[in-house]
Amino acid sequence: MAAWLASPAAMEPSEEPVQASRVPSSRPSAAGHESVGAPGGALGGDALFAQLAAFVFDEPGDRLAFTARLAHENGWTRAHARCVVDEYRRFVWLAMRAGHPVTPSPAVDEAWHLHLCYTRSYWDRLCGQVLGRPLHHEPTRGGAPEDGKFADWYARTLASYRARFGEPPADIWPAPGERFRGGIPRKVDAARHWVIERARVRRAAVVAALATVALALGGCAGQTDEAALLTGLGLMVGVGVLVALIVRSLGRSRQDGCGSGCGGGGGCGQASGCGSGRHDGASDGDGGGGDGGDGGGGGCGGD
Repeated sequence: MAAWLASPAAMEPSEEPVQASRVPSSRPSAAGHESVGAPGGALGGDALFAQLAAFVFDEPGDRLAFTARLAHENGWTRAHARCVVDEYRRFVWLAMRAGHPVTPSPAVDEAWHLHLCYTRSYWDRLCGQVLGRPLHHEPTRGGAPEDGKFADWYARTLASYRARFGEPPADIWPAPGERFRGGIPRKVDAARHWVIERARVRRAAVVAALATVALALGGCAGQTDEAALLTGLGLMVGVGVLVALIVRSLGRSRQDGCGSGCGGGGGCGQASGCGSGRHDGASDGDGGGGDGGDGGGGGCGGD
């Protein structure tokens, strides 16, 4: 999974006390998720939360709006993408109000990545007008200490989320053990490539190997016992080597992307993470202002 670190230019605790109690939303969005945009949403008395709830991601008139692009690039339904955007609002609120560094879930990070492509929306409107300070995206530097740091930040993020909003939706905020498993993902153009689960490939290879051996042994029926035995052993060794090479190549591909600048502590493709804020006020992450228009040129987006 990709890894990131968001840091406000100065991550001091909130100047406004935040109530831990939450007001249930009156407008469910999808699959039981609560929408932060509902009247009197989760933190209705907090001015920042109200601004984030009202923040417009989908500009009127866009043929491919932010939420539609997010759904398209990740293979999600529009309803799920809207839920992820709402969770991204909550993540940004936590980044500014939790009083400690926070780390997003993979799905929330996808929304964050895409929002960074909409440079005017992110830097001018969100950071400049709503937050009043930069919220930088900084990748892990790699290594075991970074792994432990981001795992701790993610656990603290979930704890703060529960204190402010209740239990996070499991399909968007996975448990820490699941969050940091699987290495760094890579985007694949589904129009040009088939995507097949590794486990299915392994099972198919084993079945094909067994079928090949069975057919070969059946074809040896007319040979002498010694010739049949040698032929059968040779085929089994050859098929075994082929299956081992397939499995090994699949394992190696997990390591691709090492040194890509996101995730991967302890070598290649291991735990990944990112957080929101360092108390030393560092702001050396990715992103930046620039004149890129809304809708993200510079290679952002897939259409």
